[in-house]
Amino acid sequence: RRIPPVYVPQLMMEILCVGDSIDLDDNKQKSSEPICKSAVMVRQTATKGAILLRLNRDEEWITEMQYFLGRFKKEYVDTGIIPEDNFFWESGGERYHKFLERTKELSESVEFVAFIDHQKIQRVVFENGVKGEIPLFLDDVSMEEES
Repeated sequence: RRIPPVYVPQLMMEILCVGDSIDLDDNKQKSSEPICKSAVMVRQTATKGAILLRLNRDEEWITEMQYFLGRFKKEYVDTGIIPEDNFFWESGGERYHKFLERTKELSESVEFVAFIDHQKIQRVVFENGVKGEIPLFLDDVSMEEES
């Protein structure tokens, strides 16, 4: 089980943004450990259900991503130059190639969390051929009408 490697940057940057080391219960105290240590991704198909996978935080990968984001900003954003396809393939050297390989490894190292069978996923609800007012989230169903 894996996630497509193209999703690793998005998930890791979300982990970074959410995972500040400030203790949310006491914002004066900083923790040495990041609060957000993983991200859970739901991959859902139209007919085969959904799978939940966990990608764990990788500090070395995040540091490398910040390096390449900084380079991208400096070389392209700040200068107004439009980047070519695979813009770091040559100029990024071995460091960039190792970064890509680690991205692939991370995509293949996800942890299986759960599988949800297709029949247990509520999709669009139709009433008399037209979308009705039936909520898609079963935990938010009120059986009584409000007066």
